[in-house]
Amino acid sequence: MISECKIERLLVTGASGLLGSKIVELAREDYEIIPLHNTKPLHPNSLRLDITDQNQVFSLFSKLESDIVIHTASETNVDKYETEKEHAWKINVEGTHNITSGCNKTGAKLAYISTDYVFDGEKGF
Repeated sequence: MISECKIERLLVTGASGLLGSKIVELAREDYEIIPLHNTKPLHPNSLRLDITDQNQVFSLFSKLESDIVIHTASETNVDKYETEKEHAWKINVEGTHNITSGCNKTGAKLAYISTDYVFDGEKGF
């Protein structure tokens, strides 16, 4: 449970999305929150982060020294998956890999939230 941990800084990827913005809204009363977005900043202290750029992820994570990263960033347009599979792969797989690598490099804990639209746990590659 998050409340049992001593948290100084919490990063939220995908903070301009529905889930990420709600997490930021709910957690900002109890934690230092840094919202991360790639499309449109919805929060005053939001920072832009392209999760597909590993160097950018590593650089920002190293500078911010967060305790926990809540990763909600993804390509959510399900129809786009069918027509632009490489785009969806780059964001949802490579981007998530960059986030996990950034957490490993900086020692941050990771909470990853996805849907069965991305992977239902049944069908592999």
